[in-house]
Amino acid sequence: MQELFGRHKIQSRSQPFEITFRDQRIVISGGTGGAYSYKRYSGIALASETTIVSDKGDIIVGIFPIAPLLTPKRVAKNVYLKFKPAFIMDQRSDAVVYTKMPIEIGVYRQSEDEELLIDVFSLAPQKYALYGSPESGTVCRFAEANTSTTQDGISAEKYNEATVRIRISNGIDNVIKISKVIVPMEGVVLDHAQDNAWVPGGVDVRLDVAFGKDIVNVRVNTKVKRPDKTSIVKREETLSFMMDAGY
Repeated sequence: MQELFGRHKIQSRSQPFEITFRDQRIVISGGTGGAYSYKRYSGIALASETTIVSDKGDIIVGIFPIAPLLTPKRVAKNVYLKFKPAFIMDQRSDAVVYTKMPIEIGVYRQSEDEELLIDVFSLAPQKYALYGSPESGTVCRFAEANTSTTQDGISAEKYNEATVRIRISNGIDNVIKISKVIVPMEGVVLDHAQDNAWVPGGVDVRLDVAFGKDIVNVRVNTKVKRPDKTSIVKREETLSFMMDAGY
């Protein structure tokens, strides 16, 4: 079975290229005079349309899982994962848990070492939540997710979810209950294989005490490139978020 995620070569004189993600159907056709028609249908309705122009005999279009930040429009930079159920950690202890988060699907026009996002869509309705107070809180993409201490215990839904590995270090002298984590996602490049997706490297969460107050630092190391996808990000970065409104 052909993998849907990856790089797809569309030739100018071939039959129209079609690929379907449930109710989302992508059709790329043409090539006459170097013009290719890109259309995405949601059911029977035309949801997105553009024209790709090239003087080459074929074009490359990349379709990849991406961080869930762009649909219906860009309103958040972080993902709010609420664990269901919450879990308990001993004082001064470390743990690794696996969970999952929503993804979106990005369509890119790719050329050599550059790319341009031409379309993005999601297969599930988006949910958002406010982390913190109404005055100074952070709007996040929201999802409830179960957890497991083994990767096999988590079943992420293809084309809709990605697996997340979370390393937690409790440096507090108390037993704690962890019910949520805020994950910074802007600029994160998801990995994929056999149409499964995951956050590369995972997420580091450290609970500590500073000036008599519990502090939770969340860190994600972004990834610049992977073998089948270029990136407009030119350097590696470490994304961080400080959870100061409870965990």
